[in-house]
Amino acid sequence: MADFFLIWFLIVLPLIGSLFVLSAKDDAPFYQNTLNVSLLTLAVNVCLVLIAFSKLSLIPSHEIIVTWTFLPSLNLSFGADVMSLIFILGLQISILIGILGIKAEQTSSKNLLFHTLLYTSILNGYFLARDILSFYVCFAGMLWPFYMLTLAGISDVKYKILERVMMHYFLSAALFLASLMMIVSLTQNNVLIFNLPEVIFSHKKSMIVWGALFMALVLRVPVWPFHHAIITLSNSLKNPLVFIALHILPLSGIYAFMRFWPLDIPYEIEVLSPLFQGLCILTMIFAAFGGYAHSGAGQKLYHYIFVYDLLYLSAVFLPTDAISFNITYSIFSFMLISSGLVMLQAHMLTESSKFNIGVKGILCYMPRTSLAYALFVLAAIGLPISAFFSNNFIIVSQMFDFGLYIGTLVVTSMTIAAVSMLENLYTLRVENCILPQPDTIKDITPSKFAILVALMMILLFSLIKPLWFVL
Repeated sequence: MADFFLIWFLIVLPLIGSLFVLSAKDDAPFYQNTLNVSLLTLAVNVCLVLIAFSKLSLIPSHEIIVTWTFLPSLNLSFGADVMSLIFILGLQISILIGILGIKAEQTSSKNLLFHTLLYTSILNGYFLARDILSFYVCFAGMLWPFYMLTLAGISDVKYKILERVMMHYFLSAALFLASLMMIVSLTQNNVLIFNLPEVIFSHKKSMIVWGALFMALVLRVPVWPFHHAIITLSNSLKNPLVFIALHILPLSGIYAFMRFWPLDIPYEIEVLSPLFQGLCILTMIFAAFGGYAHSGAGQKLYHYIFVYDLLYLSAVFLPTDAISFNITYSIFSFMLISSGLVMLQAHMLTESSKFNIGVKGILCYMPRTSLAYALFVLAAIGLPISAFFSNNFIIVSQMFDFGLYIGTLVVTSMTIAAVSMLENLYTLRVENCILPQPDTIKDITPSKFAILVALMMILLFSLIKPLWFVL
């Protein structure tokens, strides 16, 4: 019974928080209350995740499973294990950082916070889903709050680009639905996902089921030629919370491949995996050079994020399951690093826009922001030595084992992305600081700086033992 309430609180608590935010008044004095409720909701959810980890600490391979009888003939199953809890913990912390990034913006709408908490609730359900029906409901259901969040963060000029991005995601949901309908019609039952490979289909029907699922998950992580729209959209986002929400959606596709893509599938689908892996690596090269060519700080950051999204997606298709937890730990660190960089960058852009100046040299007048940004950039490229570096090293070494050319292209992409980030750091910290009115440029608050330092300490200590603070 305790496990039942723990799993359901992880899913329902952000939804309850979102309803409280929605019921609040739009007046400015109430905005701070909605912010505080949102932060408290996510903080409590982090505590619940840690409690769930403690139940798995003695047997890391153990899985907590709860079942809800929705109808007499329909059971929905949700469960938690180390992998799903790592993704949920990274999600909660990333959204927390995003909300802290907009905390000073008193003009932000409560609808933004409402859809953020709703998005978080559905994503928690997505990571905890264990049957094909509940997984699909969350897979498709997260698109609505994602659309509303992104719509709030873009200008009208970029609306058509958002339509193109959503078309990719709705096509993904439609393909998943087609696969789900065939599975349910053939089995006459809702199937647990880990039992799905055991379901016997005819060859033709198996091609349809696994082919539709494969394309549905591929479209969740846009690669060439679909990647241009999402990169263009991300470059127009100034709100850190919306930026983080956009960044999380491709990671949900990587999770689906890691968790549910079986080894035993039709040969015709199996041969697509190495082809798709090659396409991912080719897109990595394009994204790395794109980030190096652009001069904007935001453009460089998102190209860097996109390179690493594709790194982890291509690693999923390696013919080994030995590095699945290395990928999981790397993604957790990656979520913390990228969210920290997004928040710091948004702060710099906000301060520079107040005086209609560029960001070049702005870190000269922000000592705390300068130190935090430098540490996170160094962590992003693998220095100082951290869990992010060590797990990425194992992933890349496995790629070299799989193929010399593949490993070389991956390392080349990562090197170009690292050079691009270092170049951006130098631009922000140039010595000849000539910005006007330096005394009026605000640094990040000590409390935000302390949170960022705590995240950096988690990355450093995790080198010795991943997730040492919970396992």
